[in-house]
Amino acid sequence: MNVIIKISVVMILLPFLSFFSLLSAQEPSSKISSESRNPRILPINKIAPGVFRLGEIQIHKGARSATFPAQVNMDKGLLEYLLVQSGGKTHESLLITDVDPYYLNIAFLLLGFEGTDSPLAEQGVADTPKGEAVEISIIYRDGDRNRKVTAETWIAKSIGEKKESPSMIWIYTGSKVMQGTFLAQAEGSIVAVYHDPAALIDNATPGGESDEIWFVREDAVPSAGTPVTVVIKAK
Repeated sequence: MNVIIKISVVMILLPFLSFFSLLSAQEPSSKISSESRNPRILPINKIAPGVFRLGEIQIHKGARSATFPAQVNMDKGLLEYLLVQSGGKTHESLLITDVDPYYLNIAFLLLGFEGTDSPLAEQGVADTPKGEAVEISIIYRDGDRNRKVTAETWIAKSIGEKKESPSMIWIYTGSKVMQGTFLAQAEGSIVAVYHDPAALIDNATPGGESDEIWFVREDAVPSAGTPVTVVIKAK
């Protein structure tokens, strides 16, 4: 039965995989590796009732969530991204992961996430991104126990002279294709804090159009290099 499920899921995804394999063959705009730009087709394995594995991603059908490994990339400074792929815009991202946005998008599609058919025109526009609301949590080791926090716990928003932890709205947009290139894969952009139509998930919180007000919350974030698990769940 497991083999049948595995084969069936892969067959369902083959048109999607073939389509984006063609798209990803175009010249990218970042330093993402050639293997990532032209990813091989990974099997989807059932590992428990309602739980599947796609590479390093665990897909939880009942919870409509995906979990995968990452690490803290910045423990201070100005932010434009919550999460990017290693080799992407790492100089401005709180977290980095080796997981390819290509496979994350497959996981999100399998979970039934609904993106947008009207993506933002460009980075930093004032329009609010459209799509499906999601929750983002981070699990990390704190001493001898695991802790789970919401992503915004590690972000500070500058409000006048103060920096406060905001209540953030995360929207799965699904990125977009431009001139034959799937932008999330080409640029390695996964979760944007500063509006970016290339990212799979964007920030719909007021102020998302600014690249000058989002910071690492230094009193909350563990040191750079700390391994974490990211959980992205339908809201």
